[in-house]
Amino acid sequence: MHEPQVVYEPEDWPRLVREDRHDELRQWLRAHGIDPADVSVDEEITIELMTLGGDRAIHYTAFLRDADGHFYRDESTDGPAQEPRFVPLAVDPPPQWRTSEETTR
Repeated sequence: MHEPQVVYEPEDWPRLVREDRHDELRQWLRAHGIDPADVSVDEEITIELMTLGGDRAIHYTAFLRDADGHFYRDESTDGPAQEPRFVPLAVDPPPQWRTSEETTR
């Protein structure tokens, strides 16, 4: 079984927002057609194996927008409407983005 590569963990947010990696992460997401404004900072961003052939994808949680392009609330949770998404990986993240937990495995 292939373990997901953690690219971002929510507990990294306070530190990440003050570092160069914040802009790098945003650029990396955009390179995959992902709008960083749509990505929840409260959920992990991982790279996961999607096929036996070795195809990988970015897994993240996206905030949903209505037909007018506005974010909206999920009435069942009273929180922001969101869903998990997978986007084929086109560009690997820099190796230094791995979490400390992952680099010790």
